Amino acid sequence: MRLENSFDVPVAPAEAWRILTDVERVAPCVPGARLTEVLDDDAYKGTMQVKLGPVSLAFDGKAQFVERDDDAHTAKLRANGRETRNRGTADADVSFALEPQGDGTLVRIETELQLSGPVAQYGRSQGVILSVSEEMIDRFAAALKKDILAADSSAASEAPATSAATDTPPPPASGVSIGFGAVMRMIRRFFAGLFGKA
Repeated sequence: MRLENSFDVPVAPAEAWRILTDVERVAPCVPGARLTEVLDDDAYKGTMQVKLGPVSLAFDGKAQFVERDDDAHTAKLRANGRETRNRGTADADVSFALEPQGDGTLVRIETELQLSGPVAQYGRSQGVILSVSEEMIDRFAAALKKDILAADSSAASEAPATSAATDTPPPPASGVSIGFGAVMRMIRRFFAGLFGKA
Protein backbone atom coordinates (compact mmCIF):
# COMPACT_ATOMS: atom_id res chain seq x y z
CA MET A 1 0.00 0.00 0.00
CA ARG A 2 1.40 3.38 -1.03
CA LEU A 3 0.72 6.50 1.05
CA GLU A 4 1.71 10.06 0.12
CA ASN A 5 1.65 12.89 2.65
CA SER A 6 3.16 16.36 2.98
CA PHE A 7 3.34 19.25 5.43
CA ASP A 8 5.13 22.58 5.67
CA VAL A 9 7.42 24.07 8.28
CA PRO A 10 8.24 27.78 8.60
CA VAL A 11 12.04 27.48 8.39
CA ALA A 12 14.52 27.07 5.52
CA PRO A 13 15.28 23.52 4.29
CA ALA A 14 18.70 23.33 5.96
CA GLU A 15 17.23 24.19 9.37
CA ALA A 16 14.20 21.94 8.84
CA TRP A 17 16.53 19.06 7.90
CA ARG A 18 18.62 19.57 11.03
CA ILE A 19 15.50 19.35 13.20
CA LEU A 20 13.75 16.52 11.37
CA THR A 21 16.80 14.23 11.36
CA ASP A 22 17.24 14.65 15.13
CA VAL A 23 15.14 11.58 15.90
CA GLU A 24 15.37 11.91 19.68
CA ARG A 25 13.89 15.42 19.48
CA VAL A 26 11.10 14.77 16.99
CA ALA A 27 9.96 11.32 18.20
CA PRO A 28 7.75 12.80 20.97
CA CYS A 29 5.88 14.76 18.30
CA VAL A 30 4.70 11.58 16.55
CA PRO A 31 1.23 10.67 17.90
CA GLY A 32 1.33 7.43 19.86
CA ALA A 33 5.10 6.93 19.41
CA ARG A 34 7.77 6.48 22.06
CA LEU A 35 11.49 6.11 21.47
CA THR A 36 12.85 3.39 23.75
CA GLU A 37 16.46 2.88 22.60
CA VAL A 38 19.05 4.53 20.37
CA LEU A 39 21.03 1.70 18.77
CA ASP A 40 23.42 3.98 16.85
CA ASP A 41 23.33 7.20 14.81
CA ASP A 42 21.01 5.65 12.23
CA ALA A 43 18.98 2.97 14.08
CA TYR A 44 16.35 3.24 16.79
CA LYS A 45 13.90 1.09 18.73
CA GLY A 46 10.50 2.25 19.86
CA THR A 47 6.81 1.59 20.32
CA MET A 48 3.81 2.84 18.37
CA GLN A 49 0.15 2.84 19.31
CA VAL A 50 -2.39 3.43 16.56
CA LYS A 51 -6.12 3.00 16.08
CA LEU A 52 -7.46 1.47 12.84
CA GLY A 53 -11.23 1.72 12.84
CA PRO A 54 -12.51 0.21 16.10
CA VAL A 55 -9.24 -1.61 16.87
CA SER A 56 -6.35 -0.26 18.93
CA LEU A 57 -2.96 -1.70 18.00
CA ALA A 58 0.43 -1.48 19.71
CA PHE A 59 3.72 -2.26 17.95
CA ASP A 60 7.27 -2.82 19.17
CA GLY A 61 9.72 -2.17 16.40
CA LYS A 62 12.88 -0.78 14.91
CA ALA A 63 13.54 2.03 12.43
CA GLN A 64 16.77 2.67 10.54
CA PHE A 65 18.00 5.17 7.97
CA VAL A 66 19.05 3.15 4.92
CA GLU A 67 19.77 6.17 2.71
CA ARG A 68 20.51 9.75 3.70
CA ASP A 69 21.74 12.71 1.66
CA ASP A 70 22.29 15.71 3.92
CA ASP A 71 23.05 17.99 0.96
CA ALA A 72 19.97 17.10 -1.11
CA HIS A 73 17.79 16.85 2.04
CA THR A 74 16.46 13.40 1.17
CA ALA A 75 16.38 10.19 3.17
CA LYS A 76 14.88 6.73 3.23
CA LEU A 77 13.87 5.04 6.47
CA ARG A 78 13.00 1.36 6.88
CA ALA A 79 10.76 0.43 9.80
CA ASN A 80 9.32 -2.85 10.97
CA GLY A 81 7.31 -3.80 13.99
CA ARG A 82 5.38 -6.64 15.59
CA GLU A 83 2.02 -6.14 17.25
CA THR A 84 2.49 -6.73 20.96
CA ARG A 85 -0.47 -9.12 21.22
CA ASN A 86 0.77 -11.24 18.29
CA ARG A 87 -1.77 -9.86 15.84
CA GLY A 88 0.68 -9.49 12.99
CA THR A 89 3.46 -7.27 11.67
CA ALA A 90 3.93 -3.97 9.86
CA ASP A 91 6.78 -3.10 7.50
CA ALA A 92 7.32 0.30 5.93
CA ASP A 93 9.78 1.98 3.59
CA VAL A 94 9.48 5.72 4.12
CA SER A 95 11.08 8.31 1.81
CA PHE A 96 11.49 11.95 2.84
CA ALA A 97 12.30 14.92 0.62
CA LEU A 98 12.48 18.59 1.58
CA GLU A 99 11.78 21.38 -0.92
CA PRO A 100 12.00 25.17 -0.56
CA GLN A 101 8.56 26.76 -0.37
CA GLY A 102 8.56 30.54 -0.04
CA ASP A 103 10.36 31.35 3.20
CA GLY A 104 9.78 27.84 4.53
CA THR A 105 10.01 24.18 3.57
CA LEU A 106 7.65 21.61 2.12
CA VAL A 107 8.24 18.12 3.49
CA ARG A 108 7.09 15.29 1.22
CA ILE A 109 6.68 11.77 2.61
CA GLU A 110 6.08 8.61 0.56
CA THR A 111 5.39 5.37 2.41
CA GLU A 112 5.21 1.81 1.15
CA LEU A 113 3.32 0.00 3.91
CA GLN A 114 2.80 -3.73 4.22
CA LEU A 115 0.67 -5.34 6.93
CA SER A 116 0.69 -9.10 7.48
CA GLY A 117 -1.07 -11.56 9.75
CA PRO A 118 -4.34 -10.82 11.52
CA VAL A 119 -3.46 -7.11 11.72
CA ALA A 120 -3.83 -6.89 7.92
CA GLN A 121 -7.60 -7.34 8.13
CA TYR A 122 -7.95 -4.22 10.31
CA GLY A 123 -6.33 -2.13 7.60
CA ARG A 124 -7.84 -3.83 4.55
CA SER A 125 -9.74 -0.65 3.75
CA GLN A 126 -7.13 1.71 2.27
CA GLY A 127 -9.46 4.62 3.09
CA VAL A 128 -9.10 3.95 6.81
CA ILE A 129 -5.30 3.79 6.69
CA LEU A 130 -5.10 6.86 4.43
CA SER A 131 -7.28 8.90 6.79
CA VAL A 132 -5.35 7.76 9.87
CA SER A 133 -2.00 8.56 8.22
CA GLU A 134 -3.20 12.04 7.21
CA GLU A 135 -4.45 12.71 10.74
CA MET A 136 -1.15 11.55 12.26
CA ILE A 137 0.90 13.70 9.86
CA ASP A 138 -1.25 16.75 10.67
CA ARG A 139 -0.81 16.17 14.41
CA PHE A 140 2.92 15.59 13.99
CA ALA A 141 3.32 18.83 12.00
CA ALA A 142 1.30 20.80 14.57
CA ALA A 143 3.34 19.40 17.47
CA LEU A 144 6.59 20.05 15.60
CA LYS A 145 5.72 23.70 14.98
CA LYS A 146 4.47 24.25 18.52
CA ASP A 147 6.99 22.35 20.60
CA ILE A 148 10.18 22.15 18.53
CA LEU A 149 10.27 25.17 16.24
CA ALA A 150 8.81 27.49 18.89
CA ALA A 151 11.44 26.31 21.37
CA ASP A 152 14.21 26.82 18.79
CA SER A 153 13.11 30.35 17.93
CA SER A 154 12.73 31.39 21.55
CA ALA A 155 16.18 29.95 22.34
CA ALA A 156 17.66 31.81 19.37
CA SER A 157 16.07 35.12 20.34
CA GLU A 158 17.27 34.97 23.95
CA ALA A 159 20.78 34.93 25.33
CA PRO A 160 22.11 31.39 25.75
CA ALA A 161 20.75 30.65 29.13
CA THR A 162 19.10 27.64 30.63
CA SER A 163 17.51 25.16 28.33
CA ALA A 164 14.67 24.88 30.80
CA ALA A 165 11.58 22.76 30.36
CA THR A 166 11.44 23.16 26.60
CA ASP A 167 12.58 19.54 26.25
CA THR A 168 9.43 18.21 27.94
CA PRO A 169 7.72 16.08 25.30
CA PRO A 170 4.01 16.54 24.62
CA PRO A 171 1.79 13.63 25.61
CA PRO A 172 1.02 11.29 22.70
CA ALA A 173 -2.38 11.77 21.10
CA SER A 174 -4.85 9.14 22.15
CA GLY A 175 -6.05 6.49 19.74
CA VAL A 176 -9.61 7.72 20.24
CA SER A 177 -8.83 11.27 19.14
CA ILE A 178 -6.85 10.08 16.11
CA GLY A 179 -9.64 7.68 15.22
CA PHE A 180 -12.26 10.44 15.42
CA GLY A 181 -10.17 12.78 13.29
CA ALA A 182 -9.68 10.02 10.71
CA VAL A 183 -13.42 9.31 10.58
CA MET A 184 -14.13 13.00 9.99
CA ARG A 185 -11.62 13.01 7.12
CA MET A 186 -13.33 10.02 5.52
CA ILE A 187 -16.72 11.73 5.79
CA ARG A 188 -15.38 14.94 4.22
CA ARG A 189 -13.73 12.95 1.42
CA PHE A 190 -16.99 11.06 0.76
CA PHE A 191 -19.08 14.23 0.44
CA ALA A 192 -16.41 16.00 -1.62
CA GLY A 193 -16.51 13.10 -4.08
CA LEU A 194 -20.32 13.01 -3.99
CA PHE A 195 -20.53 16.64 -5.06
CA GLY A 196 -17.69 16.46 -7.58
CA LYS A 197 -15.15 18.43 -5.52
CA ALA A 198 -12.61 15.68 -4.98
